[in-house]
Amino acid sequence: MFVDEATITVKAGDGGHGIISFENQLGQRYGGPDGGNGGEGGDVYLRADKSVNTLLRFEKKNTFRADSGEKGGTQDKTGKSAEDLYIDVPVGTLVFDGETDEKIADLNGKGKEILIARGGTGGRGNKAFSSSINTAPRIREMGEKGEEKYLRLELRMLADVGIVGFPNVGKSSLISKISAQKPEIGNYHFTTMDPHPGVVAVDDWNEFVAVDIPGIIEGAHEGKGLGDQFLKHLTRTRVLIHMVDISGVEGRDPLEDWEVFRNELTEYDSSLKETPEIVAGNKVDLIDSSKVDRQKKRFEEKGLELYPVSAATGEGIDKLVKKTYELLQKEDKRAEEENKKEEHGEHRVYRFKGESGFRVLEKEDKYVVEGREIEKLAQKLDFSTEDAPDYFHQRLEKQGVISELKEKGARDGSIIEIGGMEFELVL
Repeated sequence: MFVDEATITVKAGDGGHGIISFENQLGQRYGGPDGGNGGEGGDVYLRADKSVNTLLRFEKKNTFRADSGEKGGTQDKTGKSAEDLYIDVPVGTLVFDGETDEKIADLNGKGKEILIARGGTGGRGNKAFSSSINTAPRIREMGEKGEEKYLRLELRMLADVGIVGFPNVGKSSLISKISAQKPEIGNYHFTTMDPHPGVVAVDDWNEFVAVDIPGIIEGAHEGKGLGDQFLKHLTRTRVLIHMVDISGVEGRDPLEDWEVFRNELTEYDSSLKETPEIVAGNKVDLIDSSKVDRQKKRFEEKGLELYPVSAATGEGIDKLVKKTYELLQKEDKRAEEENKKEEHGEHRVYRFKGESGFRVLEKEDKYVVEGREIEKLAQKLDFSTEDAPDYFHQRLEKQGVISELKEKGARDGSIIEIGGMEFELVL
């Protein structure tokens, strides 16, 4: 079964907790602090793997979790960090945020990968908090939570050539004739269900990948039939082989079919209008040469060259393959020239600069402090430990948060929210 869409949830590993520990020294109740830090949680990566062909595996398993880091140990030992988790997807997979539908990545090359969810950092043990002022701190941090993401995956096959046309024009027969791909072929008046990619040998040294795109009927761009599920794969191809049935045995007009199909492509994605196209008139083995010439002339009047072929007997197939390869080479040269122009053009790199410091907002009956570092500290500190409240207050004073709260009107006993946690201000 060919599956080209899936939704998954990924969860990076949590950081390990720091611990509170003191050295055991003879004759002393407590020695110096030696509580170690927690290990790092595992990151989650998506990686393009050529051996994976569809997204079928995600129908059975759609939740992935990286391991968490281990807690710290005594004698200032840092807990073991967790291994990163790699999730293999097909080459050509687009990754979208499942909630906003924002495009995150295009894994369009073998081995290409993206860090999709970052593991949590380990919490600090009490050894990290020791100082000349506080030589025996009873304070620690909890491990940071790993990121969790809901993702939508969409596979767009990577092929040089897309073989397109209405059902029963011979697309599957053509792909079986020019490659080793052997799809099920029959006299169907309905479409086959799966795309069929195959490697086409031009000669002993050159080849290209072609794919038979099924599911295209009139109205496909509006969701009729299965066409809207497969039209997206054409956006990756560099050349189209547009097959029409010129035999007339089913009462269809090949030129009219071509016009209707071109409309379906451009209505779905206007960029497909620019994709180079070869029109292949199939089933010449069923009609005489005069009828073939008549159809060629009709297409010439529209400025199109018709390549008569028979996917059944092989007539005209070699010429079609060579013409397709020539067109691919022209596209390669055009793309190379465009890349050179871009290299000489002006490139600007935009980097997001995260918010520095903090800000205080008044909301109803409380004050909300926003700031990445302050929020992170509030979320990680274990406030059940003896020294955590004083340490947190000192940090707020040092960074100017207490002064800013006073300027905003906060008083002793005011409710302060930081990182989703509420505190009572003590002045």
